[in-house]
Amino acid sequence: MAEDPIEIPLKVGVIVRPAEAAATDSMEGFARILQGQGYHIRGLVQRNSPSPTSCACTMTLVDLENGEEFRISQDLGSGSTCCRVDTRAVAEATSVLRRAMAGETDLLIVNKFGKLEAQGRGMIDEMLAAVSCGIPLLTSVEAPLLEYWRELTGGLAQELSPGCGALMRWWDTVRPRGVPRSSRLLRPAQTAEA
Repeated sequence: MAEDPIEIPLKVGVIVRPAEAAATDSMEGFARILQGQGYHIRGLVQRNSPSPTSCACTMTLVDLENGEEFRISQDLGSGSTCCRVDTRAVAEATSVLRRAMAGETDLLIVNKFGKLEAQGRGMIDEMLAAVSCGIPLLTSVEAPLLEYWRELTGGLAQELSPGCGALMRWWDTVRPRGVPRSSRLLRPAQTAEA
């Protein structure tokens, strides 16, 4: 008799957002809360700022661990219809994700599953590597790319709203168990005083 296959839940959360909506603010704020609790939260968030030379924004990826910035948008001029993403800068930024996987990481945050990732490029290799290593992954996806994301994950990733409450509920299902890191950080000081 054949056994039923064992379904191992993915430790993957994805914020589903309408096209052009920002989820990065909630991702960065969520990361900072968890870092304040002593968790090792690593990865990249995206910050967009107005561009002084064009109507499109300047897109920058920021390393959550040390604040290093990677400008990933190119100014192609007002008449351009090409993608503004600088793929070389994205490739350079993936070093942050590889470094995070090599160290102690409780959660890896990747700003988004975008057009590059849907094409098998961008940060997809690092995202899949993290999942295969069992590192919880949080990312976002715009609604138009949701079907590509579902196909990639087999529909097993948890789809989330961008609010902090939804993110905290998801985190509670994937976070490391045992004594919270913040408590572990306090123990040596308490022992030294005793």
